[in-house]
Amino acid sequence: MMRATDAEKALAADIWGHFLGERYDAARTLLDSALRESKHPRFKRIEARFLLFEGREAQSAAILSDIIETAWNPGAWELALAGVPVGRAKVLDAHKILFFPVRKCGCTSVLNLLKLIEGKSMRGEHIHQEDTNNQPVRFDALKNTYSEYFSCALVREPAARLMSYHHGNIVARDQLAVHHDGRGEFYGVSTRPTWGEFLENLARYRQVFVTARNHTDPVTSFLGNDPSIYSWVGGMNEFPSLVARLSATSGTELPEVSEMRSPSPTKDLPDMPAELEQLYKDDFTVYGRYF
Repeated sequence: MMRATDAEKALAADIWGHFLGERYDAARTLLDSALRESKHPRFKRIEARFLLFEGREAQSAAILSDIIETAWNPGAWELALAGVPVGRAKVLDAHKILFFPVRKCGCTSVLNLLKLIEGKSMRGEHIHQEDTNNQPVRFDALKNTYSEYFSCALVREPAARLMSYHHGNIVARDQLAVHHDGRGEFYGVSTRPTWGEFLENLARYRQVFVTARNHTDPVTSFLGNDPSIYSWVGGMNEFPSLVARLSATSGTELPEVSEMRSPSPTKDLPDMPAELEQLYKDDFTVYGRYF
């Protein structure tokens, strides 16, 4: 893997500094210069991020599909947009366990249970600081390289995931504002939207905020289109069954972890807006039996 020079690292940090400071034109100018002068893939990855921000998702996807499988620590959103048959898994080789976390599908609880299986302490919400430890795993490897592993994932109905993200992360934890120094807006997009505002403008939230994209990407983008490749797939109501399987597989007695779940919304689940049905169409087709 090509190593960045100190000058390239500093330039990339400068570009991101301008972007996060809402000085997009300056960030774009610096990036365009870097792309002319450097061959390092980190600048192509930044270009893909900027194209996403600009609403040019097809061009962003084309760039990522060329570089993502050789990139260092690819993000979930990058793998999803690139459309490659790769997921990110927490791998416990000593216990032959693979867990594919899907945001807003109980992953905080399961990742903390896996810490106990490793003989370490649970970290609550801070467990996501370890996301860089999750490994890219090709889906076809589950049938060969990892055929003896217990591979598992939890899934959830799209509207429930969207509402959980809005209520638990945006409202209860104020994450969009916190991630941007408490600002009420970021590039003109509210960091504290109402449920209606969030749903109506979901496409823009997914372009501006990577964290929103990671929490709202379809389940298929995390797990692929063939549930049969996994040892176990289940819905949120089957969480106790997964805990029992992890306990039996690892020989570890595992506790209840319901306190790690996001605060529950008080509203009833809405019908999926027609304009969002296409985004989650494959989720219903492939994983709908588990919802």
